[in-house]
Amino acid sequence: MQQTATTTPVPKGKGRLKREATEAALIDAFGRVVQRSGLRNVGVNEVIKEAGIGKSLLYRYFGGLPGLVAAWGEKNNVWPDLSEFHDVPHDLDPSEAPALLKRMILHHANALREDPLRVEIIAEQFMSPSPITEALNEIRQQLGQEHREIFANHPVIRVHSDLMRILMAAASFLAIRAVKAPWYMGTNLEQAQGWDELMTEIETIVDAVVAPKS
Repeated sequence: MQQTATTTPVPKGKGRLKREATEAALIDAFGRVVQRSGLRNVGVNEVIKEAGIGKSLLYRYFGGLPGLVAAWGEKNNVWPDLSEFHDVPHDLDPSEAPALLKRMILHHANALREDPLRVEIIAEQFMSPSPITEALNEIRQQLGQEHREIFANHPVIRVHSDLMRILMAAASFLAIRAVKAPWYMGTNLEQAQGWDELMTEIETIVDAVVAPKS
């Protein structure tokens, strides 16, 4: 999801290809502005100046800033990708359940911690909701629906769906702390050692609750 600080040339050509190039230029320009100024300070004028494209085209192609934000979020996978978990076999041996659940939780937590922009989006949604965060929240809700479908449709995961929701919420909180306020109960979550220690504790909880009893 990281943006590169390059300047997009003004699109040339005509018809559909020109529109696609213009849309891409505006999406990329929005990303650069966000990286430079943060979500809270992004406005239409700054985006069109960055892109070198007229304001009317932004409204024509995206309907306004929220539409552009939604397109940017979709293009850049603004929330963690869950595609690798859609194909988990339904006949998974129960003994393999702890490893799968731990992998899902850590995948979610690490994807947040490793991309500060995702954390900023979450923080802005709670602290300073705006049309921008609302547009991104729609994408987040789609991710939540993906989680629910995975939890509901997979027999092994479904049994532990309540545990998963609680631990993924805890992992999300720790990822936000790692970026925004890394010291948590004497552990520096910004450092790999501190982060790994708490992720190991989450794994220990999964093992204690899920592992088959002998």
